Amino acid sequence: MFKITPRPGRAYWGENLSAAGYVLKDWHWIFVDPEIKAITSPSARFKEGYIFAQENENIIRNNIMLCGNMFQIVAHGQGVAFAEGVSAFFFEEKGIITDLSIYLQGTNMAAIPQSRRAVDCRIVCTSSNDLPIYKRKGSLRFKDISIIENDLGNGFCRYSISLVNGSANNMSHLYFRFSLKDKSAHFMHISRSFPLWSSVEHGLGMYIENEVDSYSNNVADVRNVILEKHIMN
Repeated sequence: MFKITPRPGRAYWGENLSAAGYVLKDWHWIFVDPEIKAITSPSARFKEGYIFAQENENIIRNNIMLCGNMFQIVAHGQGVAFAEGVSAFFFEEKGIITDLSIYLQGTNMAAIPQSRRAVDCRIVCTSSNDLPIYKRKGSLRFKDISIIENDLGNGFCRYSISLVNGSANNMSHLYFRFSLKDKSAHFMHISRSFPLWSSVEHGLGMYIENEVDSYSNNVADVRNVILEKHIMN
C-alpha cells in the first residue's frame, strides 16, 4: 500500500513552521489533507482542489479575512495540482486572486492545468537531489520565481534563486552547511525548513525589486505599495 510519511495534514508539515510564519507574515493556517491516491493524474487532482474550494468557500474566505485579505497557499508534491485547482475556483468563480503560491517539489508539474491569472506570484522549489521517482515531473508552465536546491558534495548545499522572466544573469545563490540524505531528500519542508524559507524570502525580495524597477514613474510610491502588499501584512 502506498503511504506518505508523515501523514498529510498538520503532522505532514513537521514542527518547524515558525520560519514559514515569519516569511509569510501569516499565522492563521489551514491544513488540508487532500487524501490523494497513489495513482492519479494532475488534472484529477486539479479538479479535486476546485471542488474542495467550492465546498469550503466560506471557511477559506473567513481565513483570508483573518490574514488581512492575503490569500497564500503552500503545497508539496502532488498537492501542487490540488492547490492550482483551489486558486482556479476562487479566480474563475469569485474573482479572487491568490496573492502567493509556494510549490515545493511538485509532482508531474508539466501536466498540471493552470489558470494563468489566478495567482499573482508562483514560487517553484525543486531539488536536484530528489528521489528518482520524483525527478520526472517537468516544469510548471506559469511560474514567477524558481528555487533549485543542489547538494554540492562538499558539505554545502546551494540554493539557486532566479526570476523566471528576469535576466539570465540575475540569479542569486545562498549556501548552507549540510548534506542531503536520500530518505529525506523529498521532504525539504520538514528537514530543511530554515534554508528553504530563507531562499523563499530572498526570492520574494528579488521579485519585489523587479516589480518596482518595471515602473518608470513614482518609483518610491510603487515601492511602498508593493512592500505593503507582499511583506507588511
